[in-house]
Amino acid sequence: MTRFVIGRVAGGLLTLLVSSMVVFAMVRFIPGDPITARLAEGGLSPEAQAALRKMYGFDQPLVEQYWSWLSAIVQGNFGSSLTTHTPVIEDLLTRIPRTIYLALAGIFSALVLAVPTAIITARYPGGRLDSLVTTVSGIFVAVPNFVIGIILIIVFAVQLKFFPVAGYIEPSADPLGFAVSIVLPALTVGLPASAVIVRVLRSSLLDELRRDYVRTAEARGASRLRAITRHTLRNASLPTVTIVGLQIGQLLGGAIVVETLFSYPGVGLLLLNSITQRDYPVVQACLLFLAFAFVVVNLATDVLYAALNPKLKVGR
Repeated sequence: MTRFVIGRVAGGLLTLLVSSMVVFAMVRFIPGDPITARLAEGGLSPEAQAALRKMYGFDQPLVEQYWSWLSAIVQGNFGSSLTTHTPVIEDLLTRIPRTIYLALAGIFSALVLAVPTAIITARYPGGRLDSLVTTVSGIFVAVPNFVIGIILIIVFAVQLKFFPVAGYIEPSADPLGFAVSIVLPALTVGLPASAVIVRVLRSSLLDELRRDYVRTAEARGASRLRAITRHTLRNASLPTVTIVGLQIGQLLGGAIVVETLFSYPGVGLLLLNSITQRDYPVVQACLLFLAFAFVVVNLATDVLYAALNPKLKVGR
């Protein structure tokens, strides 16, 4: 197991290194530069703009810029924002917990909806409820997040006024207000994830219910529901672990859409604002954080899958 974890960690570090190169290249290959975009309208002379480019290192070769940036990141220095002139790490440390709250709330709502639904539909396969769940889950998989979010806002915020339309409340300031403010964003990301999870878990449960050990348990008097909850659920959950990990990664990656829709001040909204302002240091830091989060989630998923699956042989 130790060798397995070390191998996954090494692979994750390599992925992060490649991701840093891709992030740096993507930002640098955008036409123009932040100095021109931000200061051209201010009437600065070409000499003044050249001095600013030199100050921020934009006049150096790309390889030197990348190496300087990567060396600084290893030391915990993400640079300063070109817009606010504050350290980027301060903005990140403020925004990261909020995005994590959203991802955790989203995956929690997805599991709360998906697991009981999968158990019930596996208990009564082929029925009306099973057909309804299959249809609804297909719709949630196909419909984009922002459409689901708009519908939730119209129904539960504008019409019923159960939840606020947008905004965010810090949990330390008002725990109840925080819980209320995060419900709609969490459901917006959680409903599509629950649709995927319920399909995978239902299919896995039906496969397990056909196995001999389930027939033996039922022959000894166990009901079908008891056979599911006591015998098949753990084995059927193994493929679901992988799906949940992938869904968490997608939740983090899709945060920019949901956070923008609900004016939720997380990493996604910070990234969007920084892109429009061509704030290179902030854009690079946000993208690198999302890549890091995705790698960590995948690593945790692989380790958890290996720990739960006794059939998987890993080096010790």
